[in-house]
Amino acid sequence: MGTMATDALKLFLDAVEQIPAESWAQASNLAGWSIRDLVGHATGSAAKVVALVEGGQIWAAPSEPSDWASDDPAARLRELATRLQQVLPEADFAAPRTSPAGEAPLGQAMAFPVADLALHSWDVHRSLGREVELPTRLLGLCRQLVESLPEDRLRRPGAFGPAQPAPQNATPTARLMAYLGRSVGSAT
Repeated sequence: MGTMATDALKLFLDAVEQIPAESWAQASNLAGWSIRDLVGHATGSAAKVVALVEGGQIWAAPSEPSDWASDDPAARLRELATRLQQVLPEADFAAPRTSPAGEAPLGQAMAFPVADLALHSWDVHRSLGREVELPTRLLGLCRQLVESLPEDRLRRPGAFGPAQPAPQNATPTARLMAYLGRSVGSAT
């Protein structure tokens, strides 16, 4: 899980670093959120990953965009990535941590915020009209988590919307994102 955490954070940071300055206030592909709001929310997920590995306190609710708003979101993400790299070598992935499902081993507790980073990487790209395919391992993690959730928990307010249609030739990532309520027709 440590490698997937660093991969997801890097994927998200790469997406954020490609946001043009004039695009931060534009609407994202998530209803009611600007690109800055989306990045703020997912930065909270990155902070959760680091807090879990460090053994710190995490919050049970999804991160609110304003909680992580920053004048330089990429700098904040780079700082979190550096902290993660520093603490991962000593991480005990069997150590108990708080997770959305209650107490769980660190490796399991990290799964939701790591998946959140991967999914929101796609959202950032999508919001800017770009197509991107999630790396195989991160896509697999996201699919596994989605498949493990009962439909009522998956579709509850603040989680994922109703499944959307995916084109016949949709990529594996596009199929997952459509299932999670994202529009996956032409990005341009």
